[in-house]
Amino acid sequence: MNKEINLIIDFDSTIIQLESIEVLADISLKNNPKKDLICNEIKSITDQAMNGELSFSKALSKRVSLLDAHKDDVKKTILFLKEKLSPSFKKNISYFSNNNNCFIVSGGFKEIILPIVTDFNFIDDNIFANTFIYNNLDKIISVDSKNPLSKDNGKNLVANNIKGYNIIIGDGYTDYEVKKYNNANIFIQFTENVNRMPLNKNADLISSDFSEIVEFINNV
Repeated sequence: MNKEINLIIDFDSTIIQLESIEVLADISLKNNPKKDLICNEIKSITDQAMNGELSFSKALSKRVSLLDAHKDDVKKTILFLKEKLSPSFKKNISYFSNNNNCFIVSGGFKEIILPIVTDFNFIDDNIFANTFIYNNLDKIISVDSKNPLSKDNGKNLVANNIKGYNIIIGDGYTDYEVKKYNNANIFIQFTENVNRMPLNKNADLISSDFSEIVEFINNV
């Protein structure tokens, strides 16, 4: 590595194989007769947001409003997703243990992310994500609207505070936005789990293997 590089990494469909909010919906709605309809709607909203066709803030609020989730469902989601790490990230866990300049910046949820990435040894202060708001019955009712990641262009707002030579890795339009607004030098589109074709033209590198990304970084 020829210079000190900050890696800003997405979580959903990047470090893990799936979208955590979709898994949470699948678990929390298991007894709902409209489960398939609602889960399909949540997936459609995710895809629209990640392809840049729908604002992130609208996508987030719509998806959370469709959930019927309890804290116990969040715990079940964590247990399920611990087994769904992206294979090429799992293979490279030691890379993160030895690199303090790695950040997770996610539109997902910190309650889910923190327990899943324990073995990666990320610095807790380097993990940025949304947080749920619960009612007195421990049901999810919304997200913390003061968190910049709940807003449009939220990843860019967070990345603006990560100073240095930044490389962002992710599968979605919100990741590309960080480079678009000059808070990352390089955007790597990660396609091990999903290839969002509209983004291909915006990527400096398209890769389905984190090992390949490490080699690329070492030659920057």
